[in-house]
Amino acid sequence: MKFPHPNKKSASFNLTPLIDVVFLLLIFFMLTTTFINLESRIKVNLPTGDFAAAEPSENITLTITENNTIYFNGKLIDPLKITENVATELENDPEKLVILEADKNVLHGKVIRVMDLIKKGGADRIAIATKPTEISSE
Repeated sequence: MKFPHPNKKSASFNLTPLIDVVFLLLIFFMLTTTFINLESRIKVNLPTGDFAAAEPSENITLTITENNTIYFNGKLIDPLKITENVATELENDPEKLVILEADKNVLHGKVIRVMDLIKKGGADRIAIATKPTEISSE
């Protein structure tokens, strides 16, 4: 039978604080990724097109949802203030591209009215966002 040596102390680590910190970090990252996904984009069903391209983030984005709600750079906006907001954004950089994202179910006339307001704000470059056409492998 072996008896512990009186000068030798056994080493033990308390892992409870370490586990608590790991769980807190896990919860933090799970919550922040959820918030990022919720705020990142407005749900719009874009029409398809052959020349769809990714948009750089430094451009101005106007979004028209299916229920005719208008967002300016991801924030809800009064349609009467589109011209004013576009003009304000273009003061700093007049070469910015205005990207119009309109749900495919929005009436054509509504899109044209918004484009007119964008033009009145001083935008020379307007792009209409589409999603790429899916190629079916048959």
